[in-house]
Amino acid sequence: MVLLAIVAAGIVLAPAALSATAATQPAATALAPQSHHIGETFDYSLHGEMSQSIMGQDAFGRRLNQVLAPTSVKGHESIAITALSASLVSLERSGSVTATVDGATPHTQPGSGFTTVDNRGAVLRDKGKLGGLFLLPVVFLGDQAMNQGNALQIGDRWAGQLGTKLYGMLSRPMLHFSVVGERTVLGVNVYSVIADGDVKMKEPVMTSTGEALGYATGVAHVTVHADYDRDNRRLVSMDIELTDTLHYAVSKHIRGSVHDHQRYLVALDASSMVTGQHNAMGSDPAADPPAESQSTPKL
Repeated sequence: MVLLAIVAAGIVLAPAALSATAATQPAATALAPQSHHIGETFDYSLHGEMSQSIMGQDAFGRRLNQVLAPTSVKGHESIAITALSASLVSLERSGSVTATVDGATPHTQPGSGFTTVDNRGAVLRDKGKLGGLFLLPVVFLGDQAMNQGNALQIGDRWAGQLGTKLYGMLSRPMLHFSVVGERTVLGVNVYSVIADGDVKMKEPVMTSTGEALGYATGVAHVTVHADYDRDNRRLVSMDIELTDTLHYAVSKHIRGSVHDHQRYLVALDASSMVTGQHNAMGSDPAADPPAESQSTPKL
C-alpha cells in the first residue's frame, strides 16, 4: 500500500469535532422527514491522518519492519442535488483535498464529479475525481438509507450494507446498526448511531524503494459512529475505524503481513447545519444507468 498514491487518488478524512465540541441538549420528538429537492446543497469540511506499518521480508529475504510517515489530509466538498426520481438521487459534487507528509511539500488536488445514489443509499454510478471517502456523506441521501426509512428511536437495531466500498474493500461491508442516542446539535435534531462488521480486503504491498511484494489479503473489522439528521435526511458526522492484519506471499519462503489501522471522519460544516439549503449547481450531463454497477468506486 502506498499512502501518497491513496491520497492522490482521492481518499479524504474529515472531522468529528462538530459533534464533539458543539453544545448539545436532549432532543424533542422528531418531525416527519423532509423530502430532498433539486438545488439542495450540503457542505462538508474534511481533515484527518493515515499511517501504516509493514512487516515481512523483501525479495532478498531481508527482514522488513517499516513504518511509513503519517499523511495528514484536509479538504472540503460541496454536494448538490441536481435531479430526483422515485428511486434515484443525482448529484453534482466539487471540492479539493490537500495531503501533507512530514518533510514534503503539501499537495493539493481539486476534483469534481457526478454521482447517482438509489433510495437505499447504494452508489450506482460515480464519475469524476471525488470517489473514495468523499462518497461517505452521499450514501445517506437515499430515503431508505437508514433503517429502511423507518422512524428512529433509541434501541432500534438493524443490519445493512454501507452504500460504498472504501480503499481495499472487496465488497460493501455489511454492518449491524444500533441507535444509542438522540440530541440536538446547533439546533438540529440528530440520532447517534453505532455500527460494526467485517469485510474482506485486498491491497497491494510495496517496499520503501517501490518494489512490489504482491497483494495482501484478509478480513478487516469496521466500526462506525455517526450522527444522522433524519428530519432532513442527511449525515451530520461519521467516524469510521478499520483494523486488519493482511497477509501476502512473494514466494514459498518470502511472506509477510501488514498490520493496518485506518480512521476516516467526515462532518457537515457548522454553517450548513444552521442555514440548510443553498442554490442549485449545474445539471448532470450523462444519463444514469438502469442497474447498479459492480465496479469499485474510484479512490
